Formats: sequence, structure tokens, C-alpha cells
Amino acid sequence: MKYQLLNRQASLLQDLEGVMDEADSFEEWQELATQYDAVSGGDQWRKTPASQRYDHASITRRLRRLRRLRRADDDRGLLFALNEGIHGNMAGMGRANLYQPAKCGTKHLIEDYIDEICAALEHLAGEGGRAIPLVERFEFFQRASHCYGRSALMLSGGGTLGYFHFGVLKALVEQQLCPVVISGASAGAFVAAVMGTRTDREFLALFEDNYLARAMTENRGKIKIGFGMDAQVDMPAIRREMGRLIPDMTFLEAYEKTGRSINITISPAEPKQESRLLNHVASPNVTILSAVLASSALPGVFPPVQLEAKDDHGAVKPYLPKRRWIDGSFSQDLPAKRLARLYGVNHFIVSQVMPGLGREPSTRPGIYQIISDAWVAATKKLVRGSLDAVQRYTRVGARTGSVLNALNGLIDQQFTGDINIFPGYGYSSLGKLLKVLTEEEMRELIKAGERGTWPKIPIIRTTTRIGRTIDKILHHYELEQTHWLKSSPNTEEYRSAASAPAKGRKRASSAAPSRSKKKPATRDRRDPGEAVAAV
Repeated sequence: MKYQLLNRQASLLQDLEGVMDEADSFEEWQELATQYDAVSGGDQWRKTPASQRYDHASITRRLRRLRRLRRADDDRGLLFALNEGIHGNMAGMGRANLYQPAKCGTKHLIEDYIDEICAALEHLAGEGGRAIPLVERFEFFQRASHCYGRSALMLSGGGTLGYFHFGVLKALVEQQLCPVVISGASAGAFVAAVMGTRTDREFLALFEDNYLARAMTENRGKIKIGFGMDAQVDMPAIRREMGRLIPDMTFLEAYEKTGRSINITISPAEPKQESRLLNHVASPNVTILSAVLASSALPGVFPPVQLEAKDDHGAVKPYLPKRRWIDGSFSQDLPAKRLARLYGVNHFIVSQVMPGLGREPSTRPGIYQIISDAWVAATKKLVRGSLDAVQRYTRVGARTGSVLNALNGLIDQQFTGDINIFPGYGYSSLGKLLKVLTEEEMRELIKAGERGTWPKIPIIRTTTRIGRTIDKILHHYELEQTHWLKSSPNTEEYRSAASAPAKGRKRASSAAPSRSKKKPATRDRRDPGEAVAAV
């Protein structure tokens, strides 16, 4: 009888997983996930605080302390407690294996603790924190933002398979979980550009009545691409097709419109040159369309591309006219280090479309995986050393040198992040890498991106909530400094949140500064304390 029950349970769970894989919306997926957790015991696991996967006793003590201080209106004590440390992996609570036993989330204790931290932050930001001077509170939130860090979404390359990213972004935007910082390489650059030049509302409108799928496929018969066709490809036609969805904007213009920082990676076509990460900080006047064309220039398929930029009068001119650029995936498909340095990012969400590239880090690595990882690392070092020796001690042409540089870049890359979104398709889909897709294939690929993202929504919502709360508080203060790192996000999501009272707040934030007309950040050179006082 016991085995029959177990077999019946296993069969039911398998059936539920099959239905979840075919869900048409996140709400439908979530309802099925709730049923799955009820059958598997995941809901009971979430209710039980104890686990060897994290220090539940420490989290429990800290949660009780924060609740007691906030309810007693002990603002100084609350500020001191928060200053002891706010980070996403307190007592191990950010570990990925805490999101595996249940589909709908992690331990309720962890979620309650994060809820309480956010409530404490909002308490200090609002009327409840009046006992602490505004200057001191603002300095605390700036410090907390810098120490806690931000999340970034990195979109990999992958030819036409990269349109999978559209579904990923749609799912994240609908749940108001899309990071402010987004990077893209090759196909990921195209998707990032379409997203980064539109507000959230405008982006979601692209999916109404399958407009996006139709717009990207209606001229499919006019586009001919393939390996070895780089000399014959009609680049003006490619540019016109991309220009239908990518407005004539620079990186700075896109940032000023949307509040999102779009980053596009490009690789040098010549040897002895360095790859670049284009964005509104490092290359504000470069046109996004030329950056996407360069990042998508796969050698053998498209010729190298020259960048363009707008001058002071808005005229488009060559940018670094002696340089040509190729596919960004060759040098930095996922530019984590550069994003960390530019924006203070320490948490990465990766949408990886290429089958076989990257894998979920094992939560309990065995001896086989340890040996396998060591073997891969040793092989990478050996191959890279051999390529360096060839370049150093032999005479190679510019084209060969470019190929060797690209191989070096590919070998040295990481293909996963803290949270990884992988497609459900396998190696059989590699045949579509350079295929001009039909409208039906495009819709299926976008839906695959949504379905690949829905299971990650619980962990993304939980692990990014503190950072999103800090950013919204800083945006509510509307204080701009001379550098983007010291200012708050200005996306549609944060603007709407700042204009409405936070849910679950004990008191209204009437003490927060009122909205005022913004001035260009570079013109306000006042001391941060003076800026706070002025608001």
C-alpha cells in the first residue's frame, strides 16, 4: 500500500510538471505550483523554520529584534540594528538550494525576515523616522545601497535563438522585477536595445496581438544570411529591419527616457585591441543601433561594423572611424566584472539561450564534479597558453589574429550567474541559429522565454526585494548626484512607486520630500548634505 501511494504521488507530480511546462500565464503556473507543493510536501517544508541549509536560529533572533524595535518606535535602535549589516546572504539565507524543495518560494522565516527589513527601511524613510535628521537618514540609505549592491540582467548571444530573451523580459516586466541594469551581446544586444529604448508600458505593448512576432518576420523573405556570405549580405537591409524596432537614439537619450542602463558588448575586429562595453556612462553619444549592428556582426556572416555617434548638433558621425567591431559574444558574452565596477552590481541574473553553455552550480558538489571542474579549468589554461604562444612567437595575419583573440575570449568566459534562466529546448535547436524564423516559430520562442522565467520568479522576487526597496526609497527622495552610482533609478516602475504610498506601511510617508522638478545631475555640485536640506 505504501509503495502504491508513493507511485501515485510520483505520477501526480510528473503530471503536474507536464502541465506547468505548458502553462499560458504566470498566474496559471503559480496555481499549478501551489498544487505541486501541496502534493510534494514543499508547502510544509516552507512552514518549518529549521533547516541545515541556513542558520535559522540567527535569522529568528534578528527578526524578533527588528520587530520589537520598529513597533516600539525606537528609531535609533532600529538604525543601529540595520547598520550592523544588510545583505542578501545573511546567515546563508541567499543560497540557491533553499529554493529547490518548493516551487513557490523558500522558507516563510526567510520571507518574513526580508519583509521586516523592508518594513524597517520604509519606517525610517517615512514619518516614523522623523526622530533622525533627514541628512543622516539619506546618508544611511546611500551607504546601504552601496554596500548591498544592485542586480543586473545579462542577456547572452545565440543567433535567432536570442529572441528567447524577449519572453524573459516580458515575464520580468509584468512582475515588476526587471533590473535597472541590463547587458546584451549579439542577439542579446538587439533584445536589450528594443527594451532599453521603451518604457515598461511601451515594451509590453509590443506583445499585444503578437505585434512583435509579426514585425520581426514579415520581411523574412528579403533577408539572406549564412556562413561565408559576409561579403554578399545586404547590410543596409539589415540596418533597416533593425531600425524598425530600435529608435534613432543614443545611449544617453535612452537612459534619460527610460531610467534603465543598457549595456552592449562589442569585440575588436583587429588584433591587439580591447573589447568594449557601450553604455550611457562610457559612450553616451554612441547610437544604439550602430552598437547593436556591431555586437551582432558574427564573423563569416556579417562584415565588421563601424560605430556611429551624434555630435552636439544631433548629426550622426563616425565614432572611432579607424576601428571596426564584431560580435560581442566573442569577448564578453556576460560582462559581470565591468557591470560590477560601473554600477555596484553584485547579483547577476543570466538568460542563457545556447544549449550546453553554462550549468546550474551544484549545491552539493560531489567528487566527480570537483574533478570535472578542475579538469575544465586546467584545460582552459592549457589551451589559452597555447593560443598566447602562437600569437607571441609566430607571425599571423590580422584575420588569424582576430580569430585567436576571439577564441581566447570565449575560453575565458563565465556563462552563468547567481540566478540562471535556461531554455527548455536542447541541441536540436542549434539548427535555428541563423535561420530566419517564421511568425509561429517566433511566438514559440518568446513563449519559451516566459515559461523558462516563471519558475525563477519566486527566487528573483525574494533575493532582489531589499535592493528594490532601497532604490525606491532613494528615488522617493529624488536626490541626484554627479555620478549615476550616487543617484536612484528612474524607471517607470520606480516613478509609479514613488507617487503612491507603500503597501503595508504603518504610517504614511508624509515626511518624505515632495516631488520637485529635476535638474541635470552635472549642474548640481552641492554637498550631499546641502542637497538633502534643500529638498
